[in-house]
Amino acid sequence: MIKIILYFYFLFLISCHDSTGNNKAEDIYGCMDSDASNYNINATASNDSCIYTGCTDSEATNYNPFATIDDGNCLSEDQIPDGFNYYWNDEFNSDTLNGKFWNIENWWSGAFNNELQSYTSDESNITLQNGYLYIRAQKEIPFNPNQPGYTSGRINTKNKVELKYGYWEIRAKLPSGNGTWPAIWMLNSIIDSIPWPYSGEIDIMEHVGYDPSRVYFSMHNENLYGNVHGTDQQGVYYLENIENDFHIYSIEWDEFKIKGYVDGIQIFDKSRESSYSDWPYDSPFFLILNLAIGGDWGGVQGVDNSIFPSSFIIDYARMYRK
Repeated sequence: MIKIILYFYFLFLISCHDSTGNNKAEDIYGCMDSDASNYNINATASNDSCIYTGCTDSEATNYNPFATIDDGNCLSEDQIPDGFNYYWNDEFNSDTLNGKFWNIENWWSGAFNNELQSYTSDESNITLQNGYLYIRAQKEIPFNPNQPGYTSGRINTKNKVELKYGYWEIRAKLPSGNGTWPAIWMLNSIIDSIPWPYSGEIDIMEHVGYDPSRVYFSMHNENLYGNVHGTDQQGVYYLENIENDFHIYSIEWDEFKIKGYVDGIQIFDKSRESSYSDWPYDSPFFLILNLAIGGDWGGVQGVDNSIFPSSFIIDYARMYRK
């Protein structure tokens, strides 16, 4: 009986190996190039299936001669700000969020600033449609008005797209209604080793729904963080009905100054400070986009439950460097 078992075991081993001694049962075919959009981390054998996305227009300033599929991110020379070179952009022309650029954050309700929403990766909270990114806040289902719950989206480019200095611009349309708190902001790439607020924060745009005609550009650091209203670390821009249309929110940043803009109009200007506790802004930063509900600032006048679902709509995000 033992001889029979050994015989069939021997036949099994032979069937799993080819004449060269390679184990066919372990071969996983796929794209093995980590630069490809369909890279398969589990692949052990290449099947020449790699796909490379990028701008395929040879006239564009960000033309990628290795791209096999156009990603809809082509930019012409006249779209680059004077004095800067192209670094990165996402025009959100794909069907899904590009995982090579973005991380989706998942957080529980109350994780930040006593905000009411939980952040999820669900398509109902983060979706791309017709060339726009929708970060959508909505009521939890079932919804209990006595203990209201909400879900929303928050994404970042940490460890994927980071830049020290440069000109960053994001074109977006704000949500409206009491309780909304959308933000376009930046955190230091070294935040895991030097935590907030010591590593700094720059808010390119913040808006709260109960104050519908104002947006804010702010800086935070060890010496002054949290409520910076009325200091030289915050700029305020007023525009009637600013929520009703798309606007471009920008930062110009180098080793000497940080400037903030709305539609090319400068709303903030701060010169370099001498100490790190005042100026931790000499490292690469990454971009964050989110829509909060309620919280210490957004919820000052409560939440209007008739506004949901509520969308923060982003047309594009672009970065340039000197």
